[in-house]
Amino acid sequence: MGADFLSRIHPVRQLAVLALLSLGLAACKTEKDPDQPTILGVPPVFAYLGVEYSYNFGAYGGEDILDYSLTNAPSWLALEDTSNKARQGIIMRGVPGLSGGSRGEADLGKTEGINLVTTDGRMAGAQPFDIDVKYNVMSLDAEPFTEGESPEIPASNREQCTLPDLETEGEHSVTINLYNDDGSVSGTRELTLPTRRVFVKVTLDQPSVTRVAVAFELLSDYDASSCDVGFSPPHQNCDHSASNAGDAILGTDIVGLGSNSSLPPDETGESELDYIDYELDEQGFYTRGVITLEPGITECYLPLEVVEDSFAEPVESLRLALTEVRSGLAGLGSGNGGVVTNLSIQDNEPVLSLETVNGGGRDTLNVGAVREYVARLSGDRDRDIFAKLSHTEDSTARLESEFVIERLEDGNWVENDELIFPEGTDEVPFRIRVPEAGYANPAFSDRFILLGLNENFQAGREDYARAEAENLIRVSLNELTSPLALNPGDGFVATDISMGHDGRLFVAGYDTQDNDRVLVRIFDQRGTQLQQVDISSASDSLSAPDPVINVVQRKVTEGGTKVDRFEFVVAYSTDQSVAGTSGLGRLDSVTSLYWFDSATNGGEYVPTWTIRTGTDADDQVRWAGINRDTGYVILAGETEGVFDQQQGSGGRDSFLQRIDTELDGNTQQPAVAWTRQAGSAADDRVAGGSTESVNPGLFGSAAGSVEGASVIGGIDAFFFNASSATSELDVKQVGTTGDEPVSNGLYTGSTLWLIGASDGSYSVLEQDEEDPVLEREALSSAAGFLLGYSAAGNVSRAFTLNDEGDQSSEAFLGLADFDGDMVVAGTTNGDFASGGVVSGMEQGIAARVSLVPEPETEEEESEFRNNWRYQLAADDSAILDLENYRDDEIPALTRIGNNWYVLLFSPEGELLTPLN
Repeated sequence: MGADFLSRIHPVRQLAVLALLSLGLAACKTEKDPDQPTILGVPPVFAYLGVEYSYNFGAYGGEDILDYSLTNAPSWLALEDTSNKARQGIIMRGVPGLSGGSRGEADLGKTEGINLVTTDGRMAGAQPFDIDVKYNVMSLDAEPFTEGESPEIPASNREQCTLPDLETEGEHSVTINLYNDDGSVSGTRELTLPTRRVFVKVTLDQPSVTRVAVAFELLSDYDASSCDVGFSPPHQNCDHSASNAGDAILGTDIVGLGSNSSLPPDETGESELDYIDYELDEQGFYTRGVITLEPGITECYLPLEVVEDSFAEPVESLRLALTEVRSGLAGLGSGNGGVVTNLSIQDNEPVLSLETVNGGGRDTLNVGAVREYVARLSGDRDRDIFAKLSHTEDSTARLESEFVIERLEDGNWVENDELIFPEGTDEVPFRIRVPEAGYANPAFSDRFILLGLNENFQAGREDYARAEAENLIRVSLNELTSPLALNPGDGFVATDISMGHDGRLFVAGYDTQDNDRVLVRIFDQRGTQLQQVDISSASDSLSAPDPVINVVQRKVTEGGTKVDRFEFVVAYSTDQSVAGTSGLGRLDSVTSLYWFDSATNGGEYVPTWTIRTGTDADDQVRWAGINRDTGYVILAGETEGVFDQQQGSGGRDSFLQRIDTELDGNTQQPAVAWTRQAGSAADDRVAGGSTESVNPGLFGSAAGSVEGASVIGGIDAFFFNASSATSELDVKQVGTTGDEPVSNGLYTGSTLWLIGASDGSYSVLEQDEEDPVLEREALSSAAGFLLGYSAAGNVSRAFTLNDEGDQSSEAFLGLADFDGDMVVAGTTNGDFASGGVVSGMEQGIAARVSLVPEPETEEEESEFRNNWRYQLAADDSAILDLENYRDDEIPALTRIGNNWYVLLFSPEGELLTPLN
């Protein structure tokens, strides 16, 4: 049918039809032109000397089988030689430093613009890339070694050398010097000592295709010719000089292979560690050698031997260095400058500790007194051990000058500073005696003993103990050995105390024989009065002003230099005329700031300013302090009036006032920055304040809601901080459903500690996912309490101090922090200290409350070992206030009848100033 149709068409028209048919068929074609040849993949940019480098490229495109070629490639790199051109892709490989002519380190560096080109004969594609050839880096790693111990080899995923048998013991022979008491050499001794294997891990970053052999060497800074000044070798002060302290002695403390050791054979009779070759050094010890890593191995353990001697030594340091690549291609560090790692050897000789008889770590001893202490030894031993005691570097008291040490010999105490621990005996007594005759201390502060081991004597001598720490016990030497009478023959009434610089004790009070004149008496640590500061004028006629005092040491800038500035603030309340001030109402607060002027009379406190503040009603200051950063003064007290910009609550409110020091020309003047007032509808009681918190704070107790805070019980404790006249007061009202009247407190760290007395026993109930709760159980009598609160008002600790029979009444008045614990003081009318006292009258008491329990052992449960109690054997007495002197002594302001004293307590509660 198609042919008949064409036969009836004109020939010219036939050609046109055929052309149209051809075009139509062309328009229906589905094939496309071949893709450009394309290489897939990006090769690694880093290669390493002696390590195989390879990459398998993929490719697609082209109309024919693809051919490949490299251009601008380093000589060591080539394409895989294969006749199978049919596969799509190519492997590129090489070993820098070996293939392409074994050029070694000449192959190091970066080659840029390498091209892998592929073509099908008509079209081509290329993949440009760079390769940077680096060293195959070796490294070292080691944990600290310990004499007599072999560590375990950790698990690893790397290809390893044969692991050494670390349980294999060896032997090493050394020659040591023997010393006379003065350190001169008396002879020598040959010792053959056991050794224990340790190891240093040697790592090759990448698996090498060839064997890598590297030289190693032990290094130390020890130099027997480096002597202390005034000595020459041979001498103990050369062998163990200050410059040699802590340096290991090669061939004595550590070797690669002991002189009598051998590498154990494997099952074929060959050495188990055929990759190690030890070499002798110039002294004839195996402290160097060569370690070889076979192809593919990247981790080896280089065994060394630590000598287990009988010398007490500090931690000793040395180094292991990889010094030279003997064969193969490897880099000693990234720049091939060498590899060094630090090694240390910890001693295993028995350890000495010193304690008080009660297990404490610090004590105070009166000049002229003697006291027994305990020396304890821990650690395995099979022989007698000695310990030579001495003062340490930071001790201000010197052995044989300010104190002597005594030990028991045949039941008698004799002067000897060397203790002996017979085999099987781990505890021996010793005494410290401070002779009174000839004792002299020109310094203001008490001397103190930091007792440790005489390392200079013990160094290099066998069978001596090592110290648990440099300072094993601290013993302060107290020169005030009788009560400091504050009103001998006059009418001085002491009301507050504070500790100042160089052991100065500040006592504030008033003189009843001189119009109740406010005075501050300053004493040194021996009880000598250094200065009496007349706070009020002779013309002032006051009435029991009850002054409070606080002392601060702070940094100020003078002439562009930071210097110490010592200041005290004293404040009291009066409704009488005070020279230089004007009355504001009834009772006002009078505050005076003083500073220490070293140029006045050889160093005295002189006035800075005085200010009178208050309302038109009664204002009673209860506490004063100085901020150690900026020097502003803070007052905390009670008011029956209303301060400017404040509102009264209907009863006696608390107030917190900040007073700044401003310059008027060259004169320093006081200026009230702000006063904050808060209270309940009842009469509130302020117990104290603080400048140690972020913002100044105040604390006390109230029988109602303070500034809208929730009432918890009858009398609650409360506290708040303020930063300005308008800042929001976030009052925390805390306690239980009972009464918690607060008498004193202080901030330490992030905790506010409050003390008082109540007929309740307190504890803290911890709750899951809720704040802890203060719990209270009723008692038959009043007892003292100590409560710790966070800034958020959450209770953290609670202590109740009651008499054993719960029959007498205790009240707490004074509080001080001491060496991480709390010390409280006050009164009792019964047997608070469990000493069999039944007085029926008021007696002063003090107690240390340990905050950190001793760790629990297998033999003993955890206990608070620092706890102690003390009760004065004097009727009508009270301990009113406490201070802390260097964590060595606790000065206590004490009243006995109408007489006031300062008594001193030791860290363990011994009265250092006994009453006659």
